[in-house]
Amino acid sequence: MARVFKMSPARPVYYRFTLWVLLFLSLPGVSSAAETNAPTRAKLKISGYGILGNRELKRIIKTVELGTRKPEFYDAVFVEDSALILSSRVKRDGFLKPKVFAYLTLEHGGHIRIEAEELLDNPLPRPLRIKSVHFKIEKGTLYHYEKIAFEGLESIKEKDARAYFIETGTLLSLKRYRIYTPEKLKRGLSNLEEVLDRQGFQDAKAEASEPILDEITGAVSVSIKVHQGLRSIVQSVREDFYYERETAPKESKTVFPHRPLSKVWQQDFTQSLKTNQFHRGYPDTTVELERLNSTNHDGRTFIDFLAKIKIGPQIHIGVVDFSGEKKTSERVMARRVRVQRGELLDRIKVEEGRYRLAQLGSFETVDLTYQPVDEHTRDVNYSVKEGKTLDFNLLFGYGSYELLRGGFEVEQFNIWGLAHHAKLKVVQSFKASSGEFTYTMPEVVGHDVDLFLNGSALRREEVNFTRVEYGGGFGGHKYFKPYSTDMTLRYNYQILDASDVPGIVASEGPTNTAVGAIIMDLKLDRRDNPLYPRKGYKIFLNVELASQYLGGEVDYERVNLSASWHHKIGGGRLVSLGFSHGVDLTAGDSSTELPFNRRFFPGGENSIRGYSEGKASPRDERGQIVGAETYSLATVELEQALTPQWSLVFFSDSLGFAEKVQNYPFDTGLFSVGGGLRWKTIIGPIRVEYGYNLNPRPRDPTGTLLFSLGFPF
Repeated sequence: MARVFKMSPARPVYYRFTLWVLLFLSLPGVSSAAETNAPTRAKLKISGYGILGNRELKRIIKTVELGTRKPEFYDAVFVEDSALILSSRVKRDGFLKPKVFAYLTLEHGGHIRIEAEELLDNPLPRPLRIKSVHFKIEKGTLYHYEKIAFEGLESIKEKDARAYFIETGTLLSLKRYRIYTPEKLKRGLSNLEEVLDRQGFQDAKAEASEPILDEITGAVSVSIKVHQGLRSIVQSVREDFYYERETAPKESKTVFPHRPLSKVWQQDFTQSLKTNQFHRGYPDTTVELERLNSTNHDGRTFIDFLAKIKIGPQIHIGVVDFSGEKKTSERVMARRVRVQRGELLDRIKVEEGRYRLAQLGSFETVDLTYQPVDEHTRDVNYSVKEGKTLDFNLLFGYGSYELLRGGFEVEQFNIWGLAHHAKLKVVQSFKASSGEFTYTMPEVVGHDVDLFLNGSALRREEVNFTRVEYGGGFGGHKYFKPYSTDMTLRYNYQILDASDVPGIVASEGPTNTAVGAIIMDLKLDRRDNPLYPRKGYKIFLNVELASQYLGGEVDYERVNLSASWHHKIGGGRLVSLGFSHGVDLTAGDSSTELPFNRRFFPGGENSIRGYSEGKASPRDERGQIVGAETYSLATVELEQALTPQWSLVFFSDSLGFAEKVQNYPFDTGLFSVGGGLRWKTIIGPIRVEYGYNLNPRPRDPTGTLLFSLGFPF
């Protein structure tokens, strides 16, 4: 069962599967008897809906009707209910007139064949003991929209309105993306009315004509008439504040939102008024909105509102109590929630404490309740259910260079009852072996600051040398929630070895050295989705400062910056821009201060795609890859959706680099253009792409075909 994945432009992508180990214990003289007398289970088979469809329908039946039961016999109720479920599900998929046949094998060998529709008027006899059930489905015609016409649309474009009824953001308009059912039609009308409501059209109505159905082809034509009415604008809101036991408002003020009136606006506005009072210790605040008057002008309705804010008594926190924990330290939990006895009861702050408890990773559930003590005091109780303490995952992935990757990851949670977390990850591929261990201690030195210890080891066959790196360190991590920004600061000590480097290339820098460094990682992520970003941006900055004063043998500074931006342009098209830049700096001669492992080796599925891994690097006069001290990479990508799962991609990758930083920012440019095909899966896009090199150097390929998993930048 797919559970977790990790993806990074600079690191491989893995599938994760939770491994459940089943232990079977047997006793002498008992297991043999159990096997002899064990009852056989009733059999269930479904056919006629495709391999995947049959499996999905069978899973639904088992989940809804059986749960965890594995009966020896099925009864008549099971067959009747299952037939109804199957028929309803197939109709939901657009096959409005399916036939579902049930073939039953009874306990003593008798057989019954019956159609699902007959069961409504002629139920099966009782009692009935059924040994096996075979449901055979005849789907019939797939009903799909052939034509959707709109009348009366003014504020919404027809193509946008059509998107509430069918898939419109794809190049191929296949029947399965234009499915018609009466329920989908009603849902589309409701969604269209909701969008108009958000724009301020309170009286908007969308009605559909009687659909015209072609019984042979399944083509459906429907006309949708829209009556928008006048647009309503919130002109002003007078806010009257009623404090405890007061019948007249103690204070009033008027605000002028000038926003379209909608249910969403009303919810947001009333919630903002409540939140302001929650922060002041008034958890029972209620808000009532009333219309005062309205005027029509210039084709719009301007409305004035009255907001009655009834504040209620001011409440303080009594006891902050925890229940349900068995191993977790209550002191850790109290520090995590950050609410104390005697404080004003701020419901927002208390709820944030619940969220922070859940973030510890030690609990399966976290519930919050209040217990009144007196009129102005309430106890706060966090009720938790502790989760599993050990998790084991298998890992595997694929890339054009490393080929197949596999490994495992072991995680232990809530160590010592202090919410400490340990993770061990081991990965092996055809080109690399790696291991990493991290021990995390949450909020030891401050709010939202997690300390960690880590160790890692890597052996990887690069293009013309073998990279060996091992070491460890410690540091801290903090997440700045208002800015969606992660910051990590750590000390790291490593041994960097570049084995098998040709002698002439080895002069580019030390090939075996110790490095002591302070490293800072800063990540700002404003994308709407980390797997399939459609809008937003991401910025990542890595700064490494190595010095002999930090225990190493070399002195250098390394800066790596990457950014990406995504924007939808309609018609299932997406534009993505990417930029990355790296530079190595040394106070002295880089040939003695910059480890060979710290040079940049661009090229590959997540770099310039006309080259395989590392082969876009600078070369010496003998053609040996020597790496760059600075590089810049710019990527422009256009993605066109063919279907919701498949898309075409066209890209341009531009790389500039310099072997020596004295020629910063670059003295050589390489350019690739190409395209490919992507398949959207639950663990990320599977990519097949070909990059063609516009200006290849001697020994460079004309182009490269790459196969990989994950977003390229």
